[in-house]
Amino acid sequence: MKKFDFTRMIFLLTSITILILGFLVPESNLVASIIFVLIIISLIVFDIQAARITKLSEGNPKVKTVRNINRMIIGIIIICSLFTALTPNKNALYNKNNELIIVGLISVFIMGFGNVSPKIPFNRYLGLRLPWTIRDEETWKIAHKVLGYVSFPLAIIQFILVFFFSIDRVVTASILTLIAIPGLYSLGFYYKKMKNSV
Repeated sequence: MKKFDFTRMIFLLTSITILILGFLVPESNLVASIIFVLIIISLIVFDIQAARITKLSEGNPKVKTVRNINRMIIGIIIICSLFTALTPNKNALYNKNNELIIVGLISVFIMGFGNVSPKIPFNRYLGLRLPWTIRDEETWKIAHKVLGYVSFPLAIIQFILVFFFSIDRVVTASILTLIAIPGLYSLGFYYKKMKNSV
C-alpha cells in the first residue's frame, strides 16, 4: 500500500479550491484574497518540505536554491496581492503607470528565475516541468540552461514592448516564448537521445 503524502494532498486541495473559486466568483476581491492566501500557504508548505520534495539532503546547496526561488515567488505574490487589495477601483489597475510596475515586476522575476534556473535540481514541482524534462535528468539540465540564456533578453524585450503594445499581449507572448524556446530545444535533445539509445 502506498504511503499517504500530506504535501501532495495540500497542493491538490489548494489547487482545486483556487480553480473552483476562480470559476465561481471571478470578479470578487475577497476571492482574489483567498486565492492569494491559498497559494502562499501551499508555497510555505513547499518551502518547509523542499529537501524531501527534491529528494536531496537538507544541507545540499540546491535545496537552498529551490527555497530562494520559492521565497522570491512568495514575495512577488504578496506584493501583487497588496497591490490588488489597495487599489480600490479595478480600472485603476490598468493605467499606464501601473502597467509599467506590473511588467517591471514580471521582468525582474523572469530575470531572477532565469539566473537560478540552471541550479534547480531535477524534481517534479519547481522548474520547467514538461513531460520530457521530468523523465530525464540530462534533458532537465539542458532545458534549464537554455531557459537561463533566454530569460535576460526576453525580460528586456518584454519591458520595451509594453510601451508599444497592450500588457496582456506582451506578457502572454513573453511567457509563451520563455516556455517554448527551452521546451522545444529540450524536446529535440530528448528525442535524439532516446533515438540513439534504442
